Amino acid sequence: MNILITGARSNIGYNLGKSLALRGHIVYAGCKTLKEKKALEEKINAEKIIMFPIVLNLLDNEFNIIDELDIDCLILHASIGNGGSILEISNDRFNEVIDVNIKGNFRLLQKYLRYCYYHKRRGKVFITSSLAVFYSLPYLSTYTSSKLYLYHLASTLRLELLYQGLDVSISLILPGAYYTGFNDLMIDNKSKDEYIVKDKAMSMTKYQKIMFSLLEEIDYSDLVKEVVRQIEKDKPKFIISRPVSQKIFTKLYVLIKTFIV
Repeated sequence: MNILITGARSNIGYNLGKSLALRGHIVYAGCKTLKEKKALEEKINAEKIIMFPIVLNLLDNEFNIIDELDIDCLILHASIGNGGSILEISNDRFNEVIDVNIKGNFRLLQKYLRYCYYHKRRGKVFITSSLAVFYSLPYLSTYTSSKLYLYHLASTLRLELLYQGLDVSISLILPGAYYTGFNDLMIDNKSKDEYIVKDKAMSMTKYQKIMFSLLEEIDYSDLVKEVVRQIEKDKPKFIISRPVSQKIFTKLYVLIKTFIV
């Protein structure tokens, strides 16, 4: 199977691509820049893996690479996490999240769907959202809102493709809190010169770091294994979520919140 995965430079994205490559799939690992591509090439060579890094910037609206690679499965994993309060976040950092997480993912997805349509072929799409979309997380709303968009995009797309008769399966990956450094970076990257209520922002940063340190799981191999298993199935399930404990807690949280509100 020819598989294209974005955001494959490190952590979950890299290990997902690696696992698929070790199982004999042809994996194209998307990186944002040429520098990241070279670093990934060195890592792949050191681990003696057959995987093909490519530069794929989600800010590029052309995505001609879809026509060149004959992709059977598209995994939209890349995203940007910018923290900041709604009161204070700058236009530049807000737009960066929207341009990559929403617009970029949408355009790449659309390009792949059109490729499948015009070539009359089957396809698979896996979209990485987050369990965080079900929670109200102060100072992280830009990121969680973009992931909520992807959640609804996938849900709606399934109905559209069924109606249109296009044989492309849609699956939604909902990771819980894993320790990859992404959450810390998102919490920390609020530019200090934007602070209007600086003391509140610093206090929230400390609180969130404690919260995530208690929630985050180190080992995300269970998530990778389940995604690989679903990719290789003829009819993948719609929602893939790990760790199981956080998935169950989220369901209970949503249920209780529904009754209270």
